[in-house]
Amino acid sequence: MLERLEISSFAVARDVALDLRPGLTVFTGETGAGKSLIVDAIAFVFGARMGRDVIAAGAERATVRARLARGGRAVTVERTLTIAGRSAYRIDGEPARLEDVRALAEGFLDIHGQSEQLAILRPAVQLAALDAFAGLQDERAALAAIVRDLRDVRRRLHALRTDARERERLLERLGFEVAEIDEAALTPGEDDALRAEQARLGSAARLREEAERALAALDEPAAGEALAAVRAITARDPSAADLADAAGIFETAAADLRRALRAYRDTLEEDPERLAFVAERLDRIARLLRKYGDTIEAVLAYRDEAAARLADLSGAEASASELEAAEARLLAELAERAGALSRARRAAAGRLAAAIADELQGLAMGGARLAVAFTCEDDPAGPAVALPDFDVVAGETGPGPEAELEPVPRAFTETGVDRVEFLASFNPGEPPRPLSAVASGGETSRFLLALTVALGQASEGRLEVLDEVDEGVGGRTGAVVGRALRRLARRHQVLCITHLPQVAAFADTHCVVEKRTDGRRTWSEVREVAGEDRRAELASMLGGVTPANLAAADELLASAAAPA
Repeated sequence: MLERLEISSFAVARDVALDLRPGLTVFTGETGAGKSLIVDAIAFVFGARMGRDVIAAGAERATVRARLARGGRAVTVERTLTIAGRSAYRIDGEPARLEDVRALAEGFLDIHGQSEQLAILRPAVQLAALDAFAGLQDERAALAAIVRDLRDVRRRLHALRTDARERERLLERLGFEVAEIDEAALTPGEDDALRAEQARLGSAARLREEAERALAALDEPAAGEALAAVRAITARDPSAADLADAAGIFETAAADLRRALRAYRDTLEEDPERLAFVAERLDRIARLLRKYGDTIEAVLAYRDEAAARLADLSGAEASASELEAAEARLLAELAERAGALSRARRAAAGRLAAAIADELQGLAMGGARLAVAFTCEDDPAGPAVALPDFDVVAGETGPGPEAELEPVPRAFTETGVDRVEFLASFNPGEPPRPLSAVASGGETSRFLLALTVALGQASEGRLEVLDEVDEGVGGRTGAVVGRALRRLARRHQVLCITHLPQVAAFADTHCVVEKRTDGRRTWSEVREVAGEDRRAELASMLGGVTPANLAAADELLASAAAPA
């Protein structure tokens, strides 16, 4: 329930704080006093779209704060709108999104003002209301999940079928690329090794000459004479032993170098065939590098990616078969659930029509009745269900004729295959017509109240806010409207704006909205009245605080307190 509402600089409600209680709370006051601001402020804090014109004159921002009791704990919701047009939301003091606030309101709040009454005239809203009355939210959610899965499967199938030609081209190209790279049998680093080999093979003759020249230099007598001279020096001068060591190292190194040069010389043979093979191999590698990557490693990585894509595309036909099987399975499941949901809705529509008939009787509209029209449209791509094209449920009935019908593919949405519309007849013998076509005048206000009360009987405790639901209702009928509101308030917290004392007399809490001014500014105040103040307010609503009207107010209060 809504425990407290604080309004700051919101239109003429400059500083209003209300502590609210369960049951029926009514707001009365002179025309133009700002009674509807209570409804507007509640709508505002829970995300209704409003412009900067709601900010009080001279103020920089408008703020509304609501404290709720939800699930055994207090929750505070706040919205601020600045003169720059920016809204900010908070839940329990923490920044929140508009979606979070609206989700919170969706669980407990119904506002029935002029625009909200128009909302119930829309078939989609009527279908949601019927499902809520029937307690079919879980079934509806399960069906919506199947519809989403089916749409996803069909989207993927469409993509596969639409891209079949492109897929064939891609299959051919990828197959060629993988084969070309595999046939080359590349090895990482192979190109560097080949270039080194190419350089050696191309210079084989020149390298052999240089090796021979080096061997000849090592074999020249000068080298031997140098070694002999060093030995002679060290024989005569023991202090030159280091020269002997160096000569020994030189002699050993020279011998090693001779052996290495001879071995290297022996490997140097001109091989034109091998040279041509290396050149051709390098050319092939260069072509692959130009097409698939800057290095052999990159080419091999591209090959792996292409092979993976090739495998995915090659399995596309198998995927299509699997998707087609999934589509058939989901269609069958959707048909079963949509048929069951539609039958449950028809049964609930009969109960709702009966419940509203009882409420209308209490509202002195015994000749009025509600009927619910069900329409199904054909769609060859939809689930096959055995339901009539058009059906009207005007009361509780037995099994419908659908058991004798052949299943027909029907158009569907996430709500099923039904298009639902409430029909109303206000007079005996008058055929029911769409509620939107007869929504005018006091009879409609009472009819919508009966609908609200009947729907409220099947829902958990909520906050019901009604803005002049008694519009067009006369004084004699006001008492029956008040009793209906009291019945609604037994299960829900009800806030009601009213101009009828006959309605106000049924309130558990009575608040008066009054406009004040100091000559420079105008503002509205809200105060709770009880006892003599309440008697005076009811008398004022009856035409003025006179002894006769005070007596009439007492009669209204006594009548409202009497058992129904």
